[in-house]
Amino acid sequence: MTTWYVRPDTSHSTTRNGMSYATAWGGWSAIVWGGAGVIAGDTLYVCGTHAITSSIVVGNHGATVNNRVTISGGYAADRGSIIASADGGVFLQVPRNYTSITNLTITAKKSFCIYLYAAASITGVTIEGCVLNGGSASIISLDYTNNVIHTDLTIRNNDFIGGSGSNLGSAISWIGAASGAPLTMLNRVSVINNRFIGCSSARAVIEMWIQPGANLGTKMTDIVASGNTFISCSAVAMEIYSEIYGRNSGIRITDNIIRNQKMMGTLGGGFAIGGFSPSTTDGFGANVIARNKGYGLSGVTGMINVFYGTYRVYDNVGEDITTSTIDGTGILFDHKCDSSVAYGNKFSRLMGVPGVYYSGNGITILDATNIEVYGNVIEDAYCGIHFGNKEAGQSSNIHNNTFIRCSMAVDVSTAADKTSNFVRNNIFTAAGAVTSVRVSGGIWTGESNNAFSGFGSSLGHAISTTSVTANPELDADYRPRSTVLVRKGTYLGGRDFNGKHFYNPPNIGAVDDVTVTPRYALTQS
Repeated sequence: MTTWYVRPDTSHSTTRNGMSYATAWGGWSAIVWGGAGVIAGDTLYVCGTHAITSSIVVGNHGATVNNRVTISGGYAADRGSIIASADGGVFLQVPRNYTSITNLTITAKKSFCIYLYAAASITGVTIEGCVLNGGSASIISLDYTNNVIHTDLTIRNNDFIGGSGSNLGSAISWIGAASGAPLTMLNRVSVINNRFIGCSSARAVIEMWIQPGANLGTKMTDIVASGNTFISCSAVAMEIYSEIYGRNSGIRITDNIIRNQKMMGTLGGGFAIGGFSPSTTDGFGANVIARNKGYGLSGVTGMINVFYGTYRVYDNVGEDITTSTIDGTGILFDHKCDSSVAYGNKFSRLMGVPGVYYSGNGITILDATNIEVYGNVIEDAYCGIHFGNKEAGQSSNIHNNTFIRCSMAVDVSTAADKTSNFVRNNIFTAAGAVTSVRVSGGIWTGESNNAFSGFGSSLGHAISTTSVTANPELDADYRPRSTVLVRKGTYLGGRDFNGKHFYNPPNIGAVDDVTVTPRYALTQS
């Protein structure tokens, strides 16, 4: 395991064998790959500032899964950087398996910083600890030509800064293209603990998109995006998406933070996720979107869109969500989303378009079936729940949530299913004497046992006789204190996943109306 060095030019020494900083190779073209040079297990330090006018390529080093090659800018005495100083396709090309690119600063001009291109499958690449300054294309671009599979790709703890002009992903970009229908895949890709600052593109910051009409064998499996931070970027933070149910399998979007995400046209917001059935890999677990936080999101995506798959969405926080047209929702279930659940989420200040009650919703159910939503707190939504257009089917059970200061509680559109969408045991408080429930084109039978406080009349719907209009007297923890709402039912023992106790009849709202029940106290004593 040898350590090698390369410096920008030949001025440092007449002896340049690459074996020390003093005798470093002079320029990228002087690097010896394989044989008597960089081989499996070695480290190559890139020292100083390398201004490049054409692309540079990682050569054939023969690394293996247990003997990687590391190309690092982390030599303490002379940190390494690469700057594209010419227009056109000028970038660092990484076509070799088991290559780690670490601690480099790379500045693009008109193209990528890093291009994972081999015209063949690439396995085990890691990009870690780098500062990547974008130009007018994606900062990291993944090859998507025919028969290319990216496996065990890790992008971790990097700074993605700036960049604009990409038609796809400003920071990370891969597509399954419709044109030519190449067969390409992503398999076990992790994007972890990166920082994205001021990245701008036409679609997303992180783009992994299988286009309509793509090769049916093109897919994504076991995608992880966790612990990333997005600051003042544009378009959607993540679009990891295809339009066929279950084409992909396995996704986990967790612990990401988004601040001041701007619109590009009408696109913008948090997470647009589609096409994922559960992973078939042992230990990967369910498809999860959890513990993410978004502050100041602009665009139709709102906080979370889940499509063409099955997902668990929990413990997310979103604040100050706006849209100029439609949607801009806390959570949108659509496009054949099936058997999904959302719980423990909190969304505040969803500012829809005045008069457009299918915007600024806490929860939107469109073409989705078997959806369960419970234990969520939603404040200052333009409309608490919207049931909209559907294709083949639509069904949901929305229960035990708390909606505070809505401009409308529930909107049921003409095309919505009037018999299979249930809204029960929820608390709604009004932003004024506004409409509680609006039902268009038919009789909706799914509303019961709710509290509607401070609203005016309903439209097209007679509020269930089991519902009440009492002020819930919510405390600072959203716990109802009204004697009308504190349930007198029998505590059955046990709690749901979100910690809510089971009663018969059930209690109301997102939060228990008592902190400790007599039976709970007895069993814990």
